[in-house]
Amino acid sequence: MTSSKIIIDSALRAAAHVRSSKLPKEVSKMASAMLSSAPSGGKHTLPDLPYGYNAMEPVISAETMTIHHTKHHNTYVANINASLEKLDAAVSAGDVSGIVGLEGALKFNGGGHINHTLFWENLCSKDDSELKDGPLKDAIQKDFG
Repeated sequence: MTSSKIIIDSALRAAAHVRSSKLPKEVSKMASAMLSSAPSGGKHTLPDLPYGYNAMEPVISAETMTIHHTKHHNTYVANINASLEKLDAAVSAGDVSGIVGLEGALKFNGGGHINHTLFWENLCSKDDSELKDGPLKDAIQKDFG
């Protein structure tokens, strides 16, 4: 780790604990770079599913999939975008308490968006899945038939 990295990290940690409403410009630039995670297009978007909403039936209904994707996951996307806009404004204004205050919303909504994206990518219909021979298949067949 270089000494300049240590100084900047220390400055960010210190800035998060001060009561001042203004950040030094170099800390503000670093905070902006470290805290902003919007994709290159500027906004996070709800990913398209690689299958239809009815692909998991009868295990998961099309209605459940539709609500979970278009309402629940989409809420995380909308909220992470709103939080990042607030973060940009707080960093630009040097509002340390505003930056710190957004931490929970950024973690919760960013994490929800990432977790749901991974969830969709790991689902597949029964026709597209195959449990290969091996210890996992043997244990499932032994315990569940």
